[in-house]
Amino acid sequence: MSRHHSALVTAALAMIVVVAMTAHVVWRDRQTTIAQMEALAVDMAKVVESHVLHTTKGADIALHQAAAVVDAAGSLEAVRSHPYWYRLRDALANVDGGETLWLFDVKGDAVVGAGRQQDRPINIADRPYFQAVMAGADLVISPALRSRLDNRIIFIIARPIRDWTGEIIGVASTGMRTEWLVNFYALMSFGLETTVTVFRTDGEIVARNPDLASQIGKNNRNGPLFQEQLPRSPTGVYWARSMLDGKERLAAYRLIPDLNLVVYTGIDSGSVFAAWQSRSLWFVAEVALTTILVLFLLLWGAGMIRREHLVQKRALEAEGAARQLDADLHQARRDTLTGLPARGLFLEIAEGLRRSAKKKGAILAFLYIDLDGFKGVNDRHGHEQGDKVLRTVAEIMRRTTRDGDLLGRLGGDEFVICLSGHAPDVRAVATGVAARIIKEVRDLDLGVGCSIGIGLTAEDCDDLACALHLADAAMYRAKKAGKGAWSIHEPAQEPCLSCNSEMVA
Repeated sequence: MSRHHSALVTAALAMIVVVAMTAHVVWRDRQTTIAQMEALAVDMAKVVESHVLHTTKGADIALHQAAAVVDAAGSLEAVRSHPYWYRLRDALANVDGGETLWLFDVKGDAVVGAGRQQDRPINIADRPYFQAVMAGADLVISPALRSRLDNRIIFIIARPIRDWTGEIIGVASTGMRTEWLVNFYALMSFGLETTVTVFRTDGEIVARNPDLASQIGKNNRNGPLFQEQLPRSPTGVYWARSMLDGKERLAAYRLIPDLNLVVYTGIDSGSVFAAWQSRSLWFVAEVALTTILVLFLLLWGAGMIRREHLVQKRALEAEGAARQLDADLHQARRDTLTGLPARGLFLEIAEGLRRSAKKKGAILAFLYIDLDGFKGVNDRHGHEQGDKVLRTVAEIMRRTTRDGDLLGRLGGDEFVICLSGHAPDVRAVATGVAARIIKEVRDLDLGVGCSIGIGLTAEDCDDLACALHLADAAMYRAKKAGKGAWSIHEPAQEPCLSCNSEMVA
């Protein structure tokens, strides 16, 4: 091998190595990016979960204190007096994110409140959270809703007020700022497009950042989170498209069963891969420029010695091309497993048989053979056993055909035989060969059988593709009839495809 040729081979190998290494580095960086984004989403979900637990615990303590104030005052109405009202106000002051603390009677009418616009009369009897508390729920967290005081978006945490007998005499509720749960933690996104949402386990939205105003009243119970992820595990990470806004995200979630809440944190897919795409483009560009420079230098050096090796190069190229051509022709024309002609060589030889038969006034019969149960042999015993079956079937075909008959393997477990003769003799020969092959394959006891379709060239059409199509159609009829049988397709049963196309034209 000349030094010039060696340089080219070396350059090609170096190029392959560079491309492979570049692809590997980019792929590894992508996997690392996904892992980092998953870890970030999980960490955000954990922090939000901790904050939700802390916030609801503080609110629940305040609601218990409100109930204790009612107990100390002796009635709901008595809490209106200043000493008790101050205690109610102090309880609200200890609620992080709380705006109001209200006491309602069993009819839903406001009795006393602390916080914003506490003197405005309101009734909440129609609110689902009030109805749930009155039905016996111990602690209820409502979805996000519009406040009847000032139309602000809040969510409610409520629990019953009971007398000494345990009977419900009212409801204590605190109005919470939705942004208190999610806005601060959205800052953890580090420039990424993120979504932080707190759901109830019925799919209702309690808090969300961003764009809560447009999501109020929507329910996510039919989304991937509630339909696919939560039934599998109380925590997890997954990719999915949100049914709320249609965006695809890498999301983490955590179920808080004691509160019937689910914390969800998502990173938009475009944002997940933005930095990776930028890094990859720069890296690929740098590698490409470096590779081009190196290749230019190698080609320039190879050009310096091209003249002295030109004749040798051409001879080696011609020799290599000839070897490659021989290899390609052998591969295309012979099936390496069975030694039978492959499709290309089979059709070429069959065309010669067709011309010869036409001169003699004979016709051709094609036997289209397909093995039954072959896939099961491969699945149960492996491809080595499958190859053994194919070679055995090919040998049976050789034994059951005449010296002048043409055998071929079309691919997979499909074989074909071409017989030549005068009608009706060729028909009898074809059906006899088909019956013998079916019997011998069945008698092998290798777990396979075969179905055979027979197609004959018509007197007015000797198109090979048409005959093979008819044989293939007959084979499928044999399979539908129960397999392990042969079926012959007469030319009169179906018009010739080639003739039909010519007539239509």
